[in-house]
Amino acid sequence: MLYFIAVWSLLGGVSWLMGTALLHGWRADCFDRVGDRAMVALWLGIGLLSQGLLLLSLGLPLSPMVGAGVAIASLLLLAWAPVRADLSKLWRQVSWPLVVATIAWVAVVATYMTRRVTWYDTGLYHYGAIRWLSDYGAVPGLALLMENFGFTSAWFALAAPLNAAPIASQVSAITNGLALLLATGQGLMGLRRWLTGRARFPDKFMVIFLGLVLPAMTLTSFLSAILLSPSPDIPVIFLTGMVAWSLLVVANQPPLPSGSATPSGWDATLIPLILATAAVSIKLSALPLLPVALLFYWRQRPWTLRRLLVGGVLAAGLMVPFMAFGIITSGCPFYPSAALCLEVPWRLSAAQADAAAEVIRIWDNAFGTPPAETNSLLWRLWQWLQFARLNVVMLVLLVVSILVVSIAGRGGTFGVARQHKLAGTPWLFGLSLLGMLFILLRAPMIRFGLGYFVMTPAVAIALLRPFAVSRSHGRLPQGVSGQTLHNLIFLAFWAGFGVVGALHLLRSDMPARWLLPPAMPTTDVEVRQSYDVNYVSPNNDRGQCWDAPLPCAPGDKAIRLRNPAQGIDAGFVPADPAD
Repeated sequence: MLYFIAVWSLLGGVSWLMGTALLHGWRADCFDRVGDRAMVALWLGIGLLSQGLLLLSLGLPLSPMVGAGVAIASLLLLAWAPVRADLSKLWRQVSWPLVVATIAWVAVVATYMTRRVTWYDTGLYHYGAIRWLSDYGAVPGLALLMENFGFTSAWFALAAPLNAAPIASQVSAITNGLALLLATGQGLMGLRRWLTGRARFPDKFMVIFLGLVLPAMTLTSFLSAILLSPSPDIPVIFLTGMVAWSLLVVANQPPLPSGSATPSGWDATLIPLILATAAVSIKLSALPLLPVALLFYWRQRPWTLRRLLVGGVLAAGLMVPFMAFGIITSGCPFYPSAALCLEVPWRLSAAQADAAAEVIRIWDNAFGTPPAETNSLLWRLWQWLQFARLNVVMLVLLVVSILVVSIAGRGGTFGVARQHKLAGTPWLFGLSLLGMLFILLRAPMIRFGLGYFVMTPAVAIALLRPFAVSRSHGRLPQGVSGQTLHNLIFLAFWAGFGVVGALHLLRSDMPARWLLPPAMPTTDVEVRQSYDVNYVSPNNDRGQCWDAPLPCAPGDKAIRLRNPAQGIDAGFVPADPAD
């Protein structure tokens, strides 16, 4: 637990410095409150840091020394006076009650995240991908060893320097722990503002969004297992909410005085776009965020050629590390898609890429062939609903979202937004519908698109709640003041929070987790050889290597070393069948 807290503090400091510098560089003054500014700076910094590390991995192994070098280099940002001014503002917010509450909150999250990692994909390839990045960086043809290693994720690059060899099998969930820490922190901040009457519409949206997402992540066995892992699904869900929240903040900023608009196009409207590119670099399931954020950037100011170029070039530039890493590992910039693949010696065949994609294309391979004289669409839909209980939740959220958008189109929800002078809600409805359609067609599982499915209901509740309050004139029961109600709610919240924390801290296995979590499962392996490649293969029926030595992959291979003199550092190429 103490290792997690120390690393979160380090990552938080580095990310805050990078994100704050970006906010000042683009004069993003719409994030005017200290808490909002810190939260968006942290997520911006995490996105840029992960993308930067992915870029470094093209030429360097992401060892702890490389991570330390990046952290030290980030301290140079303190030389900029505006960054120091923001740090001073943060320091002035510190008080003893805040310190105690923060320690309690961090300790509870750390206690929750320091359990044993058991998620299937972690044992299959997540942990292996992190170790390859930490020990070797980007390896040409790595996807030939196992197709899953072709899935590019900047989230693995962020984790690689944190997974030092002696403790690597114990700390793989550290990055998702940081994401949970930030999400719960933002939720608590927004809830306090709401209860004290200081919340703005973006605060209310985010509180409801997280109020729907966090229980699903922590109270269902399926999603909680994914949360307690290095899975990139988790940060994508939170970043989906952050893109929507930042879009609302930017859309509802006061209009700029005439003639004061930044002609260069470098302004706060780029913030959702940067967050969207970070999410896509973490996982391609975030792809719907990118066109919506780009169109939002173009439409928030008058159309100019410079603005078109700034948005397009910036988005493409930030995606370069992701695409370059994909080309190096599989030959395809958007693997498992075979689009734009290059004819490099280590390229996977189209059949291999399709085989990797079929794992998540449930419609094509999970249900078999429909019976004769049966409506194939309805039959597949029924099979999908029976495939997982959470698929029923997806369908319900989809129907609710369609109903909300239909009502909004007739003026209902949009009428409330206009009445309260709120901008940006149509963008969120469009993002939600586009995201749900993308997930349902490509990979209909809730872990890939939870953020899209709860977005429209969260917007609707946030819009209708202030309308209901205004209709009732905000009346409270006789003898109950707003401050009294706030104090009672917060007393109950912190009492419950303390009970939950105490129950966790008093668990019998807690003393063994004070410093580090328990190690992940292990597996027996057998040594195998493919021509001049020596590797180990797990002796289990699920193909999971867990913490087995590198290189590890299930099954027989038909690969060679790309350069035998350099060993596995130089990568792999397919073996010639004639050999």
